[in-house]
Amino acid sequence: MPFSYNPPTRSTCSVCEQLERIDNREPVIKTINGKASDANGYPFHGWYNFVLGFTPTFPEYILKTMEITADDIVLDPFNGSGTTQLVCKLQGIQSIGVDANDFMVYAANEKLNWNHDAFLLERALNIIIEEYERQAARINFNDTAIVKEIAMSLRPEMLDKRYMSDKPLIKIFTLKQAIEDALEADGVKSFFSFALASILVSVSNIKYGPGFGIGKLKEDVDVPKLYREKIDKMISDLKSVTRQQVDTESTTIMGDARRLSEFIDEETISLIVTSPPYPGDHEYTKHSRIELIFSGMATDLVSFRKIKKRMLRASTTNIYKDDNDCAAVINLESIIEVTKQIDERLKNDGATSGFEKLYTKLVWEYFGGMSKTFDECLKILRPGGKIALLVSDSHAFKMVHIQTAQILSQIGQMAGFVNPEIDLWQMKNSTSHKYRLRENILIMQKPF
Repeated sequence: MPFSYNPPTRSTCSVCEQLERIDNREPVIKTINGKASDANGYPFHGWYNFVLGFTPTFPEYILKTMEITADDIVLDPFNGSGTTQLVCKLQGIQSIGVDANDFMVYAANEKLNWNHDAFLLERALNIIIEEYERQAARINFNDTAIVKEIAMSLRPEMLDKRYMSDKPLIKIFTLKQAIEDALEADGVKSFFSFALASILVSVSNIKYGPGFGIGKLKEDVDVPKLYREKIDKMISDLKSVTRQQVDTESTTIMGDARRLSEFIDEETISLIVTSPPYPGDHEYTKHSRIELIFSGMATDLVSFRKIKKRMLRASTTNIYKDDNDCAAVINLESIIEVTKQIDERLKNDGATSGFEKLYTKLVWEYFGGMSKTFDECLKILRPGGKIALLVSDSHAFKMVHIQTAQILSQIGQMAGFVNPEIDLWQMKNSTSHKYRLRENILIMQKPF
């Protein structure tokens, strides 16, 4: 369902005001540019941009600070569409990425596969566009009744009709069929299919702010033009790399970050660089919903639930009755205090919705899941290896201020990490209240 704007329960935050008085540190990023959209200006990152991702500047900063070299292996256990891995590959550093979302794993793999012949791709693109134009010429786009009938036959069951208008939908599926017909068994088909998936949001009526919503309806879109522009940019990026960069190993795995040691050898990772989900009630499959549906990776509620159960609990829409990650942190005083404040405000406001009743459970499950993740990270890190996390404070639950980095630092030390450091990365503007939230870097080390 599309999101709706709800004003915060409280107009003031004593924690924000206190931090502003006592903490005058300059952030590393001072221009409020440390966001996912900045990746569009980087080679390969802009092939597919996940709205809840982060700027490549963060892993670049960490790799430089930690003096990581080609002899090291870097891991991102919440890999998304591969930002950390792309930074590593461009620097000739081996990396491993893990993500619970099928489409994100697919996207990262495609963005990291640079072993393509640019000339062959350009020739294939021309063939695809010619095939598209041949098939599109058969459709009378001026006949509303025909357009509606064709769109109805093509529209996947899980794709709400508000997400994409009829004409763009037909053009996307026509282009999809053109790729199939033009390339047949060609080995580059996945490259072209991924490029099509990467323009779905720009063709659709979906908008992010960063929540999921429906924007102005686009009755028609020049789909082949957008597609050609995307492919041209991708080919240009491929022409820019060296053979060494192409050959740098980058492995992407679909899996649960709370079970890393099941598919990564112990004591093999030099550095973990990641930005895990925040306790901000963002449902990550919703932000890749249209891509999952079009790719056929999630076609019903059961398949979506399977993905969500692999994920760290960060949204009230992926909390389940049998969840018990909270047991790992049940006695941590900082979480007790935060959830107590949330409960008090729920009671004072007479909150009765099902989602609101899950707020405190979500906070417990989120931090419990991160505790399990830290346990796994310790197993696979080399002695002396470090973990660097980019995490934001939160006001998502009744305006109660959650100091995410500070709580995670406590949990990390409980797990066995030492030498915790918290640095201010940037101040984030919020669309729902007057305060600017702190986004921090938390660095911890595995003992030698």
